[in-house]
Amino acid sequence: RTVLRGEGGSNTADLPDLLGYISQKAYLGGYGFLCTPDSTIVEQFKISEINSNFTSSRKMWHFIITFQTVWKDISLLEIAVQTAQLFASEYQILFALDLKGTPHLHFGVNAFSYHPDSPILSKEILDGYLKNIQEQLYRQYPNMTVTLLYK
Repeated sequence: RTVLRGEGGSNTADLPDLLGYISQKAYLGGYGFLCTPDSTIVEQFKISEINSNFTSSRKMWHFIITFQTVWKDISLLEIAVQTAQLFASEYQILFALDLKGTPHLHFGVNAFSYHPDSPILSKEILDGYLKNIQEQLYRQYPNMTVTLLYK
């Protein structure tokens, strides 16, 4: 059983704080940025905002996938990569596996697309992505409870 919960809420986390929080987890990955000393991930995320033809007070979405039981780390990382790839052609995404408590996955998705004319990642668009993720996880793991939470 897959459960989708959460409200969009306000984005109170500052972009550097949220990306820093996610990047301090056990395993880290993502799409749309380079690990380079020349520019930070935060600077790379801001480039999409600077180039966008849209404005938004929301800079990023943070969502979490939790699991009712402990899974193997490699299985969780496969789910993280599969989930991140859904966003990768339009939006930068950072993900990490958090091993505190029951292992769970954190995702930070840029609200601004790589493509200047693409719309902001709104709550409605994100809901569509999350429902797609939910359906995929349900098909792959029909007897497991997986919960998606977002802020």
